[in-house]
Amino acid sequence: MTSSTPSGERAPDPRPARTRAAIFAAARELSAGDGEVTVNALAKRAGVSRAAFYSHFTGLDDLMGAMLQEMFDAAWERGRTNGAAGYTIVQHVQHGYAMMAAYIERHHAFLRGALDWKSSHRTYMILTGTMAALHVEALKRMPDRLPPRPGIEALARSLTGGELVHADHWLVATEEAARAGEELDATELLEVMLATAPSWYVGLGPDEPIPAAELLASARTYGEDAADQY
Repeated sequence: MTSSTPSGERAPDPRPARTRAAIFAAARELSAGDGEVTVNALAKRAGVSRAAFYSHFTGLDDLMGAMLQEMFDAAWERGRTNGAAGYTIVQHVQHGYAMMAAYIERHHAFLRGALDWKSSHRTYMILTGTMAALHVEALKRMPDRLPPRPGIEALARSLTGGELVHADHWLVATEEAARAGEELDATELLEVMLATAPSWYVGLGPDEPIPAAELLASARTYGEDAADQY
């Protein structure tokens, strides 16, 4: 019997969502286990055909972009929640950095393994472009704080580059600890990202304490409450 909505319309087919979820899980598992991430390996691990994989993604670049988009979707949602709570723009920015650190901490094994994916430079461009879009939105909301140059788009790219450099370094620096089963703590990563970002952007003067532990704790809690695995 075909299920339908109360209005009589046919309910959405749940199978595509299940297939995507299975592929995402396979990618995380293969990356975390140091397995080679290929379309064949992903399809086998997810229990789907190559055709099913390609019905959802054009390749590894597209898959990685979709997985990273999960995090950014959660960041946008957190921004809306904070906005409704009356957060200032610098509080938005600080929590945005905290969301990034919390995501990296939670998905360390996947992200560290993803550094070895045989994907193209397009994956990096997708990542930087999406991250920069978040910074652009924040920068637009602080016109009185912006320096006279080089412009919002360039500033956003620069901020994104700094985040990624520190994230890559932390992933590699903590690899041995992670493999040894030690519990990871990205507080230091968040401190570095906030300390090296422009003070006018994060709202923290050079001599002010950086509330990294508090911000990260809040971001972790949000991630646990959210149904997705940002």
